[in-house]
Amino acid sequence: MIQIQELTFKYTGGKHNALENITLEIEKGGFVGIIGESGAGKTTLCNCINGLIPHHFTGDFYGSVKVDGEDTFDIDAGKLALKVGSVFQDIESQLTGYFVEDEILFGLENFGIPADQIEKRICSALETLGISELRHREISTLSGGQKQKVVFAAILALEPQILVLDEPTGELDPASSVQIFALLKKLNEEKGITIVIAEQKIMLLCEYVKKLIVLEKGTCVHYGEIRSTLTHQKEMEEAGINCPRVLTLTGKMEKEHLLPADCTGEGRICLNAQEAAEIVKKATGAQLDKKAPRAPQEPQEAESVVPEALKGPANDDTAQTVLSFENVSFSYNETANVKDLNVQIRKGDFTAIIGSNGAGKSTFSKLCNGLLKPSTGDVLVLGNNTKKQKVSALAKHIGFLFQNPDRQICCQTVREEIAFSLRNNNIPEAEIKTRVENTIKEFGFNPDVEPFNMSRGQRQRLCLACLIALNPEILILDEPTTGLDYRECMEVMGKIQELNNNGTTVIMVCHDMEVVLDFAKSIIVMNRGEIMGEGPTRSVLGDDVLLNKARLLPPQIAQVAKLLGPRFDGIFTDDELIAKVKETL
Repeated sequence: MIQIQELTFKYTGGKHNALENITLEIEKGGFVGIIGESGAGKTTLCNCINGLIPHHFTGDFYGSVKVDGEDTFDIDAGKLALKVGSVFQDIESQLTGYFVEDEILFGLENFGIPADQIEKRICSALETLGISELRHREISTLSGGQKQKVVFAAILALEPQILVLDEPTGELDPASSVQIFALLKKLNEEKGITIVIAEQKIMLLCEYVKKLIVLEKGTCVHYGEIRSTLTHQKEMEEAGINCPRVLTLTGKMEKEHLLPADCTGEGRICLNAQEAAEIVKKATGAQLDKKAPRAPQEPQEAESVVPEALKGPANDDTAQTVLSFENVSFSYNETANVKDLNVQIRKGDFTAIIGSNGAGKSTFSKLCNGLLKPSTGDVLVLGNNTKKQKVSALAKHIGFLFQNPDRQICCQTVREEIAFSLRNNNIPEAEIKTRVENTIKEFGFNPDVEPFNMSRGQRQRLCLACLIALNPEILILDEPTTGLDYRECMEVMGKIQELNNNGTTVIMVCHDMEVVLDFAKSIIVMNRGEIMGEGPTRSVLGDDVLLNKARLLPPQIAQVAKLLGPRFDGIFTDDELIAKVKETL
C-alpha cells in the first residue's frame, strides 16, 4: 500500500536532512507504529506519506513515495487527502469550525460527499468516538482531549483507505488513549484500513501495532515485527526511546538470573502487563488474579466513590497553606463546569491532578492563578482572594505552564523570550541579564534561534525555562510532558523536581501515570467537575475502584503486581517487584 524508496528530505532552509535514505514498504492492511525521540523525523515521515511533503512543505526531495501505486509527487493533493486521512500533532491547526457538527461537515462538503450520506456519516463518526453529546457544542469550550476526538471524527467520516496519525493520543487520558488504539485496531481488522501512527506512548504501540519503525536522527535503524524490534532494547534506549516498563522488568530479571529457562533471550519480550505477569508467575509459582486490573468504565458520579481513606487529612495549620479552594464552583456554560471544590495545597507539596478528558483539570489549574474567577466560593493564594487580585499581581507568585506552549511564546528569539517574562515582573535589568544567561546555559539553548523554529518539545522546555527564571513560589503545570520524548520528559520533570526540592509548590495536571508515580507526592482525582478522592500518590494509584470510576489505569508495574495476587500488593516499580520475586524463591 505504501512504498518508500531511498527517501531523503531536507526542509527549505534546513541545515541537515530531516530524513536520510529511508526504504521500506507497508502492506495493505498494515498497522505500523513510528517511534523515535523529538527531531528523529516522525512527523516528516508522516507528511511524506500523506503528501504534505512535497505539496505543502518544500525542500530537497530525493527518492520516491508511492501510495496505492501512485507517486505522491504526481497525485493531486486533494485526491490524495480522500485516500489518506491525517490527524496532526497540533490539533488546533486542524480545527476550522465553530461547532463540532460544523467541523465534521466541513470535510464532507468540501470533498463532495452526497447529501443523503452526510447525516449517517456524522452520526457514525460521533458514535464511534463516543462524543455524540458534543455534536452541538462550541469547539472553543472543549478540552484539549475532546478537540482531539473531534478531529479524529472528522477524518473518520471521510472513510479513508489509509490513516496517518501523528501522536493522536498526546492530550488524551489513559482510558481514551486505549479507546483510540482499540478503535484503530477494529478499523484495521474489520475494514482493512492501513494505519501508520507516530506515537511517544510506546506501551500502547507495543500492545496494538503489528510492526514498528524506529527512527534516529532521520534514519530508520529498525523496522520489523514488534517483538523482533523490541529485542533491540539497548539500542532503542540509547536512541532516547523509553521501552515499556515490563520490558525493563524482564531485562533486569534476566540479568539477575531470575527468569525461567524458556523465558530468556527473545522469550522475555513481553508486550503488556498480562504477558509480564505470566513470566513472573513461571518464575515464582504465583497464581494470576484474573480479576485485576479491570478495564476502565464510563465515568461515574463522583459522590458515590470517594473512599474515606483518600479524603484529605484534616489539618487546621493554615500557616503552611499556600493555595485554598473553599466551596468553589465555576461554569463556562450550562454543560461545562466544576463544582463544590474544597482543596488545600501546602507549601512544598507536589500534587498531581488526574482524571479523564473534560473532568475539569485545566479549569482547576486556571482557577489557581486567577485566569478564571470562581462563580461561587473563594480561591485564596498565599492568603489573597483571587477575586480581588489582578492576574498580573498573582503572576509574581505563580508560574503557569499552558498545555500548548505556543500560547505563551511571543518573542523573536530565545533570549528575548526569557527576558520578556522577567521584565514583565519588574526585575531590574542587571538581574535580568544574569538570569537570562544562567537559564540559557542551564538548558543549553541557542539564544538567537527563533522559538517557532524549535520542535514542540523544545518550545515546551523554553516556556518552562522562562518560569524557572522567575523562581515562583507556586508552579502550575498543565500537561507538561505532552509531546515530549523520554529524554525531554525526564529533563523537564527533573527541573521541576529540583524546584520542588528547593521549596516551590508544584501543582501538575498530568495524564501519564508513570510520571505521576515517579514525581508527585499526592494526587487529586477529578471527574465531571468534582473531586472524587485525594491522598498520597501510592494510596490513590493503588485504589482500583477509584481509578476505574475515573477511567484511569494504574502504572504498568502496578498492573503486573495486581495480576500476581495479594502477595504482591503495594508494588509499583520493577525493583520492588524483583525484590519480591527473590523473597519467593
